[in-house]
Amino acid sequence: MDKIRIGLLNGDKTDLLKIAPYLDSTRKLTEYLGYHILETEERQIAQRLIIENCIFLNTEIVIDNKITAKSFFTFYKQNEKRIGFSVDAGAFLIAPLKDRSVNFEIQELSETDKNNLKENENVLLNLPWVKKNHIEQLINSKNPYALFKIAAELFKGRNRFDNYQSDAKNYIDLLDLLTGTETGVKNEHQKITLHIDKDYDPASRLNLLIYFAKNYPFYKWNETTGRFENDNIKVEPIEQERVYFQLLSSKVDSVALNAFLKLTTGDVLRVQRLADEYENADMDHNYVLPIFPFRFLKQMVALTDYCKSNHIDFKGGPDVLDNCDRLNSKLSFPQRYQLENKLINTLSLNNITAYEYWFLVYEQSNDLSYSAGRILDAFYSKNWSKIVNDKKQSDLYLKKSILFERLGIIGICNNYLNKFINADSATLNMLKQNVSSDQDINFQMAKAIKLGERIQPFKIASKKYNGGNYDTIVNDFEKKLPELMHLKIDSSDRDEKVSTLLSQINYNQVGVALKLIENYSFKWNDSKYTFMDRDFGFFNCDFNDPVIRGDFLDYYNKHTEAEVYAHYLDKAKIVYKNAYQSLNYDKIYEMLKFDTANAFVGGGGATRDNEVYLLIKLLELNFKTTLGFPCKLCNSANMNGCDSLDRAKEWRNYLKENKLLKLSHKEPMSFNYQDN
Repeated sequence: MDKIRIGLLNGDKTDLLKIAPYLDSTRKLTEYLGYHILETEERQIAQRLIIENCIFLNTEIVIDNKITAKSFFTFYKQNEKRIGFSVDAGAFLIAPLKDRSVNFEIQELSETDKNNLKENENVLLNLPWVKKNHIEQLINSKNPYALFKIAAELFKGRNRFDNYQSDAKNYIDLLDLLTGTETGVKNEHQKITLHIDKDYDPASRLNLLIYFAKNYPFYKWNETTGRFENDNIKVEPIEQERVYFQLLSSKVDSVALNAFLKLTTGDVLRVQRLADEYENADMDHNYVLPIFPFRFLKQMVALTDYCKSNHIDFKGGPDVLDNCDRLNSKLSFPQRYQLENKLINTLSLNNITAYEYWFLVYEQSNDLSYSAGRILDAFYSKNWSKIVNDKKQSDLYLKKSILFERLGIIGICNNYLNKFINADSATLNMLKQNVSSDQDINFQMAKAIKLGERIQPFKIASKKYNGGNYDTIVNDFEKKLPELMHLKIDSSDRDEKVSTLLSQINYNQVGVALKLIENYSFKWNDSKYTFMDRDFGFFNCDFNDPVIRGDFLDYYNKHTEAEVYAHYLDKAKIVYKNAYQSLNYDKIYEMLKFDTANAFVGGGGATRDNEVYLLIKLLELNFKTTLGFPCKLCNSANMNGCDSLDRAKEWRNYLKENKLLKLSHKEPMSFNYQDN
């Protein structure tokens, strides 16, 4: 069949007859697509070869799974004299290109695109295929046939099986440069697209070729503008929103960000339409923007529109931006934690939406997004009664809940309705009596009622041990670790064995471990001391610093396990004690509830435990129970990730059931939990 493929590529019409019998064959052949090995039936390969090398109209023949050798043979015999090979298109056809119908839209270029094309003009005009096909000569002689030839070369190099056309943008750019416009044609979905170079399916490339086959004679060179122009074609002015969308790919961060901000307050329908267009075309963007900028824009423009219609502040004042900038900066843990606490206690319902707006804008900052997750979680529980007793606020909350769900990204943005779990009767009555003209709000209201009416009692974790968290005893550790460190094997394999052994030690072996690995070098240095944070919860220490290691060992060797945990909580400025130094269970309860934080948006799916595990260890040592969990947080081995969510949930229940709390703690649950 490969000989037939080559014959078809070279325009040998007899190979169309040769391929017909294969349309009935179910025999499988082995194919290679990149690194993939495929077993494909011969009839499927035959269909693909015909589709790749023929551009027959559907009124002439339809190539699909129903085609047979007989039907294709009959088609060939009936049309043998009419079937020809277009050298320009690199395809067999019956109806000439210029006689085919085509829908199109011609749009003016933005000034940014004009400037970019002008800067790249010399490169485009000297591309090898431009010279090889004498297109440069056509351009120099101001012959509009150059436009047809460019479109033809684009289509001729179209994507085929195991052959991807990676330079399609160069062809489109050259056409745009020469015409001063963008040409849009229908794609395989029968929608006009201006992003032809991004389409994998060749339908839009073919329609572009048809357009120029029909219209190139009507283009004339304009000496004043220095481009080909067609007076018979209406050029549509470019939408301002499209200009901003183009600027999202600017290499200048401030330009891309300013364009993004403009779009968040633009015309809702135009922005959402263009966001879908750019998302579907997988257009490039500056990485200062949210990871999914087009999805975010669809929801953010809807949010700002709702806010403008309901007189809700979504931009905030200088203090909002200042606090966001601080959260976006490198802060020590105490600085960040204290700033988060300050915001939790001082934000209001009047400015919380502005913070959410800017938190979305700065999604790329993991530190900010995790802080945002904790701030929003605690704030909404703290202010819940004000929200459910104010129709404007409850409607806004419900509206945001669905817009944030539609962002299409992980994070607590998907969990806003969790606050309604186990709702009280007053909240349920508010929801049932609420009337809104906004269908999004009504939809979320119905979901919230179902959540609130379904009582979710406390559940003990069904699985407390797993492959990444289990109890172990390492005997002869002081002998085994040096043996591993001196193995004459690949350094990565040796590091893996060392990490695995370190993941199995208990608290009493930490001091020995730190001394033994002092002079051992990991291939990746950041991997050396991760067990101290991931397994034992010492989150606020850079153990790569020898001074910090020395201070830790000094304190570790002179104090009990509980005293060590308490010491590092104090160093992190965590307030968890009463005035007389006993444990304040109410404060601990709140930290267990909100401080196992997930990011507001994104964040990679991890949970930020921070001080939570150290608090849990104090509770375990104080009450002499682990509640059935392993004796340490994780057996990470630079591979496994664990969090304290289940432990924290069960310890909150323990404190409540044993009547150790002085406060009621009736506020809604955290975004991070499915049961209270």
